[in-house]
Amino acid sequence: MFEPAETNRRASRFVSSLFLMLFSFGVVDGASAGETTTPLSDLALSARLADRARADRDPLALVVAASIRRGVPTTPVVRAPESPTTAEAVAAPTAEASVAQLLAEAVALSKNDPTIVALAEDVGAAASKGLVQGAGASRATLPAAGTDWYRGLRFEGSRYAEALVELSGAGDVRVSVWDQSGNLVCRDPNPSSVAYCGWVPSQTALFDIKVENRSTRPIPYRMYTN
Repeated sequence: MFEPAETNRRASRFVSSLFLMLFSFGVVDGASAGETTTPLSDLALSARLADRARADRDPLALVVAASIRRGVPTTPVVRAPESPTTAEAVAAPTAEASVAQLLAEAVALSKNDPTIVALAEDVGAAASKGLVQGAGASRATLPAAGTDWYRGLRFEGSRYAEALVELSGAGDVRVSVWDQSGNLVCRDPNPSSVAYCGWVPSQTALFDIKVENRSTRPIPYRMYTN
């Protein structure tokens, strides 16, 4: 068991690291401390922070990424892209960015450091409670340099709409959103392992989402929409 003083130090370090990682190291692209976040932007933040943590071999950052992700419930949905992936195109995924996987990575990377283990247990316990419904999540695999289209997805008018694509392997992806007249509504400008678009439809309507693989290898991915 940890003494109270050690617990306080652990919590203080956790909170301090959260703010430093999010705002000092530029993990949040263009975000400021005063901006309102949304569920899928939080998922994107978690994924980017996890990538940074792996590159820096920082177990605490992985715990922070898991803590962010635990607050965004998802619901599996069945949807296939217009260009279904063939069996030959499927690539072996890397580690999933689930709360449990991120915490397991953190503990392993820390070599079972007691502070990291305790933090991981706290985050894991909190993730097992509460919300069960949330953003719709589906899986697919992009062929090398390929494109997937998701046609006719319905989004509500005057409600902030979001689409997030998160790779389960190394590579670069770009996501863009188009209205039914073929007009570009939103495009993530920087291909990376996490692609995000957010917009506000003027009325309830159908939109097409385009997912482009900017890499020369097939990449498994997950797509989330609200």
